[in-house]
Amino acid sequence: MKYDIIFAGGGQASVFGAYEAINKNPNLKIMVIDKGQMLDKRVCPKEKLGRCVKCPTCAIIYGVSGAGAYSDSKFNMDYRVGGDVHTITSKTLVNETIQYVADIYKDFGFDDEPTGLVYNDEMELIKRRCIENDIQLVDTPTMHLGTDGSRELYSKLINTLLEKGVEFSSNSDFKDLIIEDGEIKGAIVETKEGEKTFYSDKIITALGRSGAKQMMKMCQKHGIGYSAGSVDIGVRVEIPDVVMKTVNKNFYEAKMVFYTKKYNDKMRTFCSNPSGFIAVEKHSDNIMLANGHAYKNKKSTNTNLALLCTKSFTEPFNQPFEYAASIAKMSTMLTGGKVLCQSYGDLKAGRRSTEERMSRLNIEPTTEDYVAGDISLACPKRILDNIMEFVEVHDKVTPGFASNDLLLYFPEIKFRSTRMTIDSNMETTVKGLYSVGDSSGYGSGLNIAAVMGILAVRDILGKIK
Repeated sequence: MKYDIIFAGGGQASVFGAYEAINKNPNLKIMVIDKGQMLDKRVCPKEKLGRCVKCPTCAIIYGVSGAGAYSDSKFNMDYRVGGDVHTITSKTLVNETIQYVADIYKDFGFDDEPTGLVYNDEMELIKRRCIENDIQLVDTPTMHLGTDGSRELYSKLINTLLEKGVEFSSNSDFKDLIIEDGEIKGAIVETKEGEKTFYSDKIITALGRSGAKQMMKMCQKHGIGYSAGSVDIGVRVEIPDVVMKTVNKNFYEAKMVFYTKKYNDKMRTFCSNPSGFIAVEKHSDNIMLANGHAYKNKKSTNTNLALLCTKSFTEPFNQPFEYAASIAKMSTMLTGGKVLCQSYGDLKAGRRSTEERMSRLNIEPTTEDYVAGDISLACPKRILDNIMEFVEVHDKVTPGFASNDLLLYFPEIKFRSTRMTIDSNMETTVKGLYSVGDSSGYGSGLNIAAVMGILAVRDILGKIK
């Protein structure tokens, strides 16, 4: 079967890309392929059971609408957050396209006012404390859908795409590309009915963070331009809401970047979830990762956020994915298939956490998918040193952050180690093949994923005409 456009991966980039394509040209034949299920069939058993049952295909990560459907779904209104595609396009174009996506959100019923637009005295104090402690506060306006609001929005979007004739091949594992004489010709997909081939001379790969390794293998096999990028390795921390009250109230999410004094390594906060819940994701049988989300209508008494160390590597090393994966495998081996959890007090004291010691704290974990233990057994010393230094400096901005009540869940890893060679239209070194979102190496947030999907489609539409 021949299609005008094929999207490999059904996340944010593909949903908004397909929406742009079918709205601008209703006659297009479009296919969206995804390893997981349609959104209305994506069910995580943990929501009822309270624990991860290690499904063969994790509904939190895979499925139409992508990992964003199970995330806190914060949409940042500025090019500085969510990736760095502006380095190959322009800051102005990225910001204009972000606003374009925000307007689509409003068309589908999400019209909440972004937080962080107008500064008050409390926000100025936080900003000053950041400046005093060499922290860059990336204070961009942010829209917050919440995990429940996200599913509602994407359900409407996907139903619209279906009504307009966009086809979806769910439960379909994208296996390979068909490339002839430097041009894309199609995609090979494994479905429940067996192997199928979908043909198109315009394919947009949007495999998400979980597809970075697969994208790298395809590049190596077919000679597609790429380079080894970075990985983010760190922890997801959980702290009582009362400690984060001022930040949560005024910014909802205050993104901070800090370069450690000891190693000059980049640390950053990521995906803060006020009154949220810790989530555990299964990337494979031996890789379990910490994450977090928050709802509009369901609240805990804790805030969780990631503290991530960005690591880039120099030649001859070119296996950043394997490096990060080996760390995750070590942790999973120690816990028997869960994540490690340690209180900051125990970490500083150089002792493992136990359930008895954690019961003395002023915080109750929002997940049961952890084993109390010693993070230092799995986390490289340099990264752990960076995390602890960042916790201490964060405490100067948010007093109480570096308390014994801070829980650290390990590991949280963002796999984005494949840096695709793409032009300003997202086209790769293979004619007709585009790469967008997290698996391209240029995206790390909902905003930039959507922007890249739309920019790729606009280029394709111009060529189709």
